[in-house]
Amino acid sequence: MYSYEWDPETHGFILTTKSANYIAYEIRPVYAQELEIAGLNERFSYDKNETRPLMWSQKNYYLVDGEKVAKLNNTQYGVKLSIEYLFEGTMQLNPVDLDRMVQKNAPIMDIIVADTKRRAKELYDKDISRCDIAYIAFSGGKDSLVLLDICNQVFPTSAPVIFSDTDMELPDTYHIWDSIKQLYPEREFIRAVSEKPALVNWQLFGPPSRGLRWCCPVHKSTPAIITLKHKLFKESIKVMAFVGVRRDESYARSLYEDSSDGVKNASQLNRMPILDWGAHEVWLYLYSRHLPINPAYFKGMPRIGCVMCPESSTRYEWFIDKAYPGLLKPYNDIIINTTAKQFKNKDDEQEYLSNLSWQARKSGALLQEYLTNPFEKREGTVSTFQVPNCPKKQFFEWIKTIGDVVFDETTGSTCVRYGHLNQNLIPFKFESTPSNFATIVFTFNSTEEQSELFLPIRTILRKSMSCVGCRTCEAECSQGAISFEDGIVSIDESKCTRCHKCHELDQGCWRFRSMYKPDTEQLKMNSINNYCNFGLREKDQYTWISTLLEMGEDFFPWTEYHPLGSKMVVAASKWFQQSLLIDAKTKKPTLLLEIFRKYGGSSELGWELIWLALANNSLLIKWYVTSTDLGTPYSIDRLSDMLKEYDGSLTTSTIKGGLAAFKDLVTKSPIGDTVPLVLPEMKGKSSVTGVTRLAKPIESLTVLYGLYLIAKATGRSSFSVRELMTADMDSIFVSPIVAFGTPVDEFKKLCEGLRSKYPDYISVTFTYGNDGIEIYPQKHSLDDILQLELEG
Repeated sequence: MYSYEWDPETHGFILTTKSANYIAYEIRPVYAQELEIAGLNERFSYDKNETRPLMWSQKNYYLVDGEKVAKLNNTQYGVKLSIEYLFEGTMQLNPVDLDRMVQKNAPIMDIIVADTKRRAKELYDKDISRCDIAYIAFSGGKDSLVLLDICNQVFPTSAPVIFSDTDMELPDTYHIWDSIKQLYPEREFIRAVSEKPALVNWQLFGPPSRGLRWCCPVHKSTPAIITLKHKLFKESIKVMAFVGVRRDESYARSLYEDSSDGVKNASQLNRMPILDWGAHEVWLYLYSRHLPINPAYFKGMPRIGCVMCPESSTRYEWFIDKAYPGLLKPYNDIIINTTAKQFKNKDDEQEYLSNLSWQARKSGALLQEYLTNPFEKREGTVSTFQVPNCPKKQFFEWIKTIGDVVFDETTGSTCVRYGHLNQNLIPFKFESTPSNFATIVFTFNSTEEQSELFLPIRTILRKSMSCVGCRTCEAECSQGAISFEDGIVSIDESKCTRCHKCHELDQGCWRFRSMYKPDTEQLKMNSINNYCNFGLREKDQYTWISTLLEMGEDFFPWTEYHPLGSKMVVAASKWFQQSLLIDAKTKKPTLLLEIFRKYGGSSELGWELIWLALANNSLLIKWYVTSTDLGTPYSIDRLSDMLKEYDGSLTTSTIKGGLAAFKDLVTKSPIGDTVPLVLPEMKGKSSVTGVTRLAKPIESLTVLYGLYLIAKATGRSSFSVRELMTADMDSIFVSPIVAFGTPVDEFKKLCEGLRSKYPDYISVTFTYGNDGIEIYPQKHSLDDILQLELEG
């Protein structure tokens, strides 16, 4: 991506190779129609019929020749707009000379375009042989228009263009779809749409949110895969999708590589040729090629997406409401009608919508109708499950993903065949009431078998009680074993390989994930206030770990001669146990402490291991890691509100005490300093007003430690990278990917390096779309991992 300088001659900009010009925010053109909608016509004079841009916008600011001339405040749906003018009197606006701007930028743009064409063709040629088809994704936005035009010049016509119509598109997006098809008559254009209307799924799943984006797999990726299966008359396919994703769009996308396999869907390879383009380069290309532009941009839309998107900004929703009156109402009605939140009056409801508070939902706890885990009871090797709304047919289909269902004539029992070579028969009984309340009893051959099958059985029970035929599992299945007819699932046992890709969907089912209400009693969230307002301290004069190193087993219990206060020792006991610095039962130091003896109290590796342990063992840190987005600032007040929304039983004092300990951890340990994982926002020298969670490059040993930590928590020895990519408060573990914001490709490189260096500890399979990791916890422990570093 090239930077730019403003150009008074054209009222546009000129690309530059000067590296010192950092682009803080993207720019976009502003047209007369937007000025009319926003009410900026009061102080600006211009030709209302002008079709060229009249100025530029950067976030909420409007710019003329690079100078800020106005700012929009209070751009919230349903709230009156406040315009702040940064000049006196009135201002005459002259249109951007697009032809001259394009001409002046042609030399650099020619290089950018040539490089992108070459890379797009390179990506296509490299992997098309292992795919059934490649397609060009179209959304109606500027990026997908550029992608389509470039790919059209270098791809064979056998690659169709697919518009995944979410049924939530802007009216103008459908217009641009009709227009763009006329430009490329030789190429096939396909519209893919989910079987159920979007508003129906909003009712079935609950409104999507930033952390519960079920809408993307259900309404975008899945319809595309299913449509291509029908087109090719195949039950299983491998596709290569070319998508118009750019790094500048978000922090998460800034971590992307332009080639990734099976990240969004196991059947799909994603390729992103314009990943490094800036928005200014995209606009230049559109103008230079005279491509049709989605009219929504003329009306002030900063981006083109769904009408009501969980990632949208307050500004976006304000302009949607003004440009397309009434379009938001059915979505807002569902948001209000499905939430369990109690509103004082209509103004309270409007504030909830205006602030986009619905986007923060992390579980089904705030829904009127929610789902819970099946009741589970163990007695020896017998496990009993009670499951509400579990239709018999769905259960007997989904259990096939564990093993074949057979009848054992010797015992007269229905069994599921499981184990190596499918040699183990596990008897089970299924009974249900007319209302589909099911009681299912499994009799296992051993406690090891019982433990091994616990998660798969829980997953198929979640599927059985939640499935509404969204077909994401069908799209995920690379064997073609899953199909749906009239919304009812069917599993072909002859094709199912028990790879469990369909189990790896978040919580096993997107609908369950969206509507699941955690058992807060089981989570015991009140424990976030068990630290006596103290964080785990190791900075400047606060040296808890160094004191533990010095005192060893004499650190506990507290005495009047202890260098720390009595409440500090109480807090240290909690932190040390959860960070695995001491044994929970004996309170004796563990081998992890020796890492700090070797490298010092601020050891970067040591604090990475502590943070990983805390993300798994401390509910306070686990909640923070799984409930906040990387790179996004959160005020302490906002965190307090989020905690209250997550668990309404938490008292104000409990929340205040937990956040006080968290702030103390951030400011009095390397976590917020030399090992930057959380960036504090300070008011004065001591008051923390906000925090931002940061991504951090990590040591390879941290990855290995994390995998063995996860193995200990789950009793498993194999994992897929895909299941390590997400976590929430109900997850059994938090992986290094989630804890540190590690990009998937970087994580894989670290794992491959570990495999080369420590083949007895880890093996990986990352070729041809596979993402398997195998470790050996039966041979090695966490202490063995630490010993690798101590002896190295």
